[in-house]
Amino acid sequence: MWSEDELEKHYSEMGEIDLTWLSKPSQHQFRWKSLKGPWITSRRKISTGKKLIQDFTGCMPTDVFVSTSSWLNPINLPRMKDSSKPSPILLDHLVVFDIDMRPFCKKKLEEARLATIKARDWILENTELEIQHVTFSGSKGFHIIARDPDRSLFAEPNPEKREEGVRRHRKELLRKVLEAGHPVDPVVTADTRRIIRVPGTLHGSTGWQCTIMKEEWMNLPVSKWIDLVPRHPSAVKIPNRPAFSLPSIRWPKYDSFRGREEDGQEQEYTSIEVSSHVPGTKDRSAVVAWLPRKWGDVRQAVENAIKVFDSMNIGPVAFLSDGFRVLAIVPRAIPRDFLLGRLSGAGLSQFEHDLRKFEHAWVRVTGRMAQGQWVGEVEPLTVLGYEASERCAHPWSASHLELCSRLGLPIREGKGEISGSTEVTMRIALRN
Repeated sequence: MWSEDELEKHYSEMGEIDLTWLSKPSQHQFRWKSLKGPWITSRRKISTGKKLIQDFTGCMPTDVFVSTSSWLNPINLPRMKDSSKPSPILLDHLVVFDIDMRPFCKKKLEEARLATIKARDWILENTELEIQHVTFSGSKGFHIIARDPDRSLFAEPNPEKREEGVRRHRKELLRKVLEAGHPVDPVVTADTRRIIRVPGTLHGSTGWQCTIMKEEWMNLPVSKWIDLVPRHPSAVKIPNRPAFSLPSIRWPKYDSFRGREEDGQEQEYTSIEVSSHVPGTKDRSAVVAWLPRKWGDVRQAVENAIKVFDSMNIGPVAFLSDGFRVLAIVPRAIPRDFLLGRLSGAGLSQFEHDLRKFEHAWVRVTGRMAQGQWVGEVEPLTVLGYEASERCAHPWSASHLELCSRLGLPIREGKGEISGSTEVTMRIALRN
């Protein structure tokens, strides 16, 4: 838990944050998550790292971000869908690829380093992008920061069409990178309104500093350079391996299918399931649901889900995927009647059915174990919907916050009460 004095002392002693990696910092928007809870967007044009630190005065940050886009005027940028104000003039857009391997530990960070090297090499061999540097986020992975030397997209005189053209181009680039098998975040690259962590600032969850990697570091195992990364004296110790592992289970061995394949019956499998019920409460439930297949691929499903949960004023949402479908978890203790009143027509029919019939839902959160092999292991994607979280009137679910953390997606809680116990209600289930 940070204190205002602790953060103020840290940044005052630092004196300045290096922003020279930005061509013109004053054309970028700076935002930070304040210790007091709300997000702060700078109302000034920030030209130097010293001025950025001065802007923190009175509301110290736990996490500091900068826009990937540069604008003629980055102050008071209207939202994408705000037609009441003139479209802002996009001047440039950094191409950013975000690779995370959760949870925060040396083993997963080493996997992320290797994946980042492969992605970097692929980009250099298959695109005209100029890679500027790679940053260690201070937690679970890396950002590849690149510039696009092709300026033709920015020759469009209409600001709205210009931004849309850049977004389309980035989406196509992202599609190619994903199809090549690189585990980059499916949202960051194509979003012209995206913000990324500022190198030289602390990661609020770990206390480690977001740092521009030296070239020799990228070519060495994490264990060789991790102790050279700056961090706060109160920073968490990075474990060697994930802090959470599934319980040791004597899994059943399967030598045959329950029914013959030609009969249309599926193979038996074992998995771990969790309950949506918030333990220690009478009628409160978190949202734990697999998104419908008809919502499209992973990116489309996530986008649809954000719209649904945003309209319900609940968030944030942790997203995971087994490679085919997306699992959504909203770690809030929500009255069951409230959920049932809003789930109708939302598309989450299976979750709604279970909630209505059984008063809670058992939901798979691991891959499937069949015939001695794991199939479709569930991997963390991202946490979105913090804007809806600020509007959410429901307390946090202690057990589902713990669940998200164990699954590699720790949630920034912010303000609000916490309900129930931290014990995660799990079971081993055999299904077909």
